[in-house]
Amino acid sequence: MRVLLRDATIIDGTGAEADAGDVLLEDDHIAEIGATTLAPDEVIDARGLVVAPGFIDVHSHSDFTLPGDPEARAKVMQGVTSEVVGNCGLGLFPSNETVERFYALLSPMLFGEPGGGCFRDIASYRARLEERGVSVNVVPLVPHGNVRCEAMGLAERAARPDEIARMRDSVDTNMRQGAFGLSTGLVYAPGAFADTEEIVELAKVSAAHGGIYASHMRDEGSRLVQSVEETLRIGREAKIPVQISHHKAAGRWNWGKVETTLAMVDRARAEGLDVHSDVYPYTAGSTVLSAMFLPLWAFEGSQDRLLERLRDPEVRKQIVEGSKERMMKLAQLPGVLDRIVPKRLILPFVLFELSRLVVVSSLKNQQQYEGMTLREIAKARKQKLYDMLLDLLVEEELAIAAIAHVMSEDDVQRVMAHDATMIGTDGFPQREGKPHPRAFGTYARVIEHYVRERRLFGIETAIHKMTGMVAKKLGLRDRGVLRAGAKADVVVLDAARVKDRATYASPKNHPEGIVHVFVNGVHTVKDGKHTGARGGRVLHRAAG
Repeated sequence: MRVLLRDATIIDGTGAEADAGDVLLEDDHIAEIGATTLAPDEVIDARGLVVAPGFIDVHSHSDFTLPGDPEARAKVMQGVTSEVVGNCGLGLFPSNETVERFYALLSPMLFGEPGGGCFRDIASYRARLEERGVSVNVVPLVPHGNVRCEAMGLAERAARPDEIARMRDSVDTNMRQGAFGLSTGLVYAPGAFADTEEIVELAKVSAAHGGIYASHMRDEGSRLVQSVEETLRIGREAKIPVQISHHKAAGRWNWGKVETTLAMVDRARAEGLDVHSDVYPYTAGSTVLSAMFLPLWAFEGSQDRLLERLRDPEVRKQIVEGSKERMMKLAQLPGVLDRIVPKRLILPFVLFELSRLVVVSSLKNQQQYEGMTLREIAKARKQKLYDMLLDLLVEEELAIAAIAHVMSEDDVQRVMAHDATMIGTDGFPQREGKPHPRAFGTYARVIEHYVRERRLFGIETAIHKMTGMVAKKLGLRDRGVLRAGAKADVVVLDAARVKDRATYASPKNHPEGIVHVFVNGVHTVKDGKHTGARGGRVLHRAAG
């Protein structure tokens, strides 16, 4: 089957200036670009439209939802043809009984709905998706949290040599099955319990297979600089390419720090380290409420144990004190925060900021709280902040996620404009509740807001950050650029009409202006509508 995209504006994903011409797709690959000679079976008039490589979401969490939502409409409808999954040290593979129990409770915390079950390894996950078909290509990373949980559960301690050996074997097995690297989530249990040396050892295994190291770092606020230092150290010691996940400075007292951390990235690159960042185009982040507030020791053992602790009046007191200590540590910036508020008011200041968090999913019993701030919920329930928070976590069995407006627009633009920054959604496209709009609107928002309105960079640069730059980092030799012989992952869009329609109040709106999407040559979005086609594949690192 040959499909001719005629008279298009061609943006090839390399960052080069746009050109004009035709693009001929033949079966699952691009046959010709420019002047075409082969007779097509179908012709699509692309006058006034941009033809570009399909977008590669470098930071996605769709591995949790793809088994139950294989058409991936949230992503495909914004032009995404490939998703990198297993990020932040979390994912549905690898697993054993301990990991399965962990995610049986974690999945409702993340999505407010049951997950699709865990998979022993990448091979079994691949088999499940390809058996039912999937509308996007899937690029798997090995989540460190799963690997650690397999070996030692949620123990809050350094790993023993025998446990390190088990973790190395698990990473090795999944890398051999086609993983593209190792990811960590060092703010979440159990990844947060690991020391740097453990991660270096596992990153070395990924490096031996040509993989990358992607990290949700230990701290994106007051200890952002130290966290970037650790991430770069892991890259140097393991001799592995590094990806800094959702590079940001959270908390207004930390705004501006990305100038320092981006300079650190530049120095490391000048020294020869292959290091990049990714960013989503919003000033709000999102995660589970328990991870924002509770001290790490409260998570040790299991989610059942956490609920028991939250129900115990004496332990609750310790949790509140531990949480306040954590808040103080996160906020203590000698000579910086002291200039904003007196020391005795630091904790009230931080808690006031956190009380502005917006609940986006509370789906088991009390959906009326969705869209309300913690302060509004506490007022409605006539409770103090911590009493309300701990009670609500118990009542909802921890299944509460929240959006936090904690970044500055200037910082978002600094990171996004940096030469070594890619675009990713960090999206959980859950079916229930109100997810962060990034899951539905990221790529349209970049084109509409940062290219067309703010003119932060040109559309060729934007598309390079969404395609060719990502493909090169991952070692995807036949995707991310338009050239003869490459896979036919292609998006056709109206650059003057692309509009992001996803909002915090109504996040599940698909964008306008994404006209056609082809995944491995399969017409998956046609005239702005999903065709139901499932032409995606779970990609294998060795195959590119």
